[in-house]
Amino acid sequence: MAHGFPARFFRFPLPCAFNVRCLTNPLFVLALTIISQPALAQEAKCDVGTNVNSFQNFSAADQQTIVDQLKQSGVRFVRTSLRPDEKNMTLAKNLQSEGIGLVLVTGAEFYPNAPLRPADQKRHMRSAMPLSYADPVASRAYYQTVFDKLDEKGVVLAGVELGNEVNWTDFNGDFPIPGQGKSFTLEDLSRDPEAKKVAQGFLQYLKVLAALKDVRDHSKLNKRAPIISAGMAAVTGGKWQHDLQVDGVSIPATYAYLRAHGLDKLVDGYGVHDYPPVVKAGDTAAIAQRNAQLDQAIFPPRNAKPYWLTEWGFPSTATSSAQDQDRARTVAEMRAYFLQLFRQGRLGGLFWYVWNEPDRDSIYRGGAIMEAGRQATAPMPGQPGK
Repeated sequence: MAHGFPARFFRFPLPCAFNVRCLTNPLFVLALTIISQPALAQEAKCDVGTNVNSFQNFSAADQQTIVDQLKQSGVRFVRTSLRPDEKNMTLAKNLQSEGIGLVLVTGAEFYPNAPLRPADQKRHMRSAMPLSYADPVASRAYYQTVFDKLDEKGVVLAGVELGNEVNWTDFNGDFPIPGQGKSFTLEDLSRDPEAKKVAQGFLQYLKVLAALKDVRDHSKLNKRAPIISAGMAAVTGGKWQHDLQVDGVSIPATYAYLRAHGLDKLVDGYGVHDYPPVVKAGDTAAIAQRNAQLDQAIFPPRNAKPYWLTEWGFPSTATSSAQDQDRARTVAEMRAYFLQLFRQGRLGGLFWYVWNEPDRDSIYRGGAIMEAGRQATAPMPGQPGK
């Protein structure tokens, strides 16, 4: 973190339980355990991999270089955006041929009269269309093209994620700049004038999701490809938001609202993004506090679908694994927490941000994957390849 901004502001932009008292009756404890976990935990899986920035914009030769890097490094899944042109559909096919699953990030198409909120360099906010102007019909036509191209290439997706961080200012033009510096609650979505506009965009987003699902359901090869809702940003109303006067809707409030309006009929997983704080080595109390905060703000329990953490990571300026031991330690701490989520059926995907240089979060440097990267992209215990 620098100048009060989250570390992620300085990345290269992309074109992701209740407590019970101990009881003595073992059958009752077992019953509580079963009830408290999602039904899908019985067939739990977790795709673990990395993001690759600007993959679709590289030359075919450079794309193949990264595919080779991923294969040699043992990475099994990639999250990225690809256009439905010949070069990028060939890339999707090449990834599959090398045993690397693709989580495809796609967006919405917008009505022709959609206004474009201009970028704000002072706040590091990009220009963005209002989600409330998303066009389900045009979006459906685009998704049809994408899935038809995938079918032609024989590509089966590991997942498709619709949108990116639509719950805050940077990616959703329904949020004004400047804003109030707030993290809106579920109640705000029905009473705050700005948040009510955002809520209208969320409802439009659900219509676009329905269009995507219909196309997915009628595809030849990808009927079972998981649909993941947009990776929501971890906006919690901290000092940096107040200082920048940018707004967002908290992850729990965003998903509570979307679920109340039919989200669970449309998706197979809930996308979230988080860049956790680093704590002092050996500080078990700080680790426990961080995990508790994640449970509350990022991965609230008792939902119908698993979370997909499609962006997470830690910055480092190290040029070798030997210099990167602090980051490797922090990654190991987080993987222990993520393993608990997975075993509880609460985690369906885990994608590091980001693979390629130059970026402070990159995990491939100097021609090799770093130790932190090997830990971050290793399969969950019990998964294929582990």
